[in-house]
Amino acid sequence: MFDSEQQAHIRTALRDSRREGLIKFFDEFITLLEQEGFSSQDLLEAIAAWMFRQRPNPEEVIKHLEDAAMELSRIPKN
Repeated sequence: MFDSEQQAHIRTALRDSRREGLIKFFDEFITLLEQEGFSSQDLLEAIAAWMFRQRPNPEEVIKHLEDAAMELSRIPKN
């Protein structure tokens, strides 16, 4: 058996691996979206719409995503 400190280290390692996998996935996914003409704003708006359909009353999260999409639209593209 693992003691609680060892369990905490294992959990942290698993979370880090999971996060790194998602970062790699999104890096490639966003690159493909950009090649197809989609923007980060499009992605955030789609996530907000998806959340609205998936969860009852997710207004606060959706508001943050919509705010982020609006903020991205104000940033000049390179």
